[in-house]
Amino acid sequence: MKLKLIFSLSAGVLLTACSSAFESEFKDGCRNFGGNRSFCSCSYNEVEKHYGEDRLKQIKTPIQFPEDWEQQVQQAGLACMSELD
Repeated sequence: MKLKLIFSLSAGVLLTACSSAFESEFKDGCRNFGGNRSFCSCSYNEVEKHYGEDRLKQIKTPIQFPEDWEQQVQQAGLACMSELD
């Protein structure tokens, strides 16, 4: 449940993310809601594997998030749970 909250809230932090800063905004938002650096980096890498770097750089507002964004971010978080230690 906490993991879902971290990613749901971090997606909102990305409201002002510009394409060149998307990765750092994602990771900052993740850390602001309780993730450590390893977990947030791992999660971003998992999301990037799914969507690709170019697609993520195109996202400038939450309206541009893919339809499966929340699901993919949650799956990335689950894949990186071991990094939360």
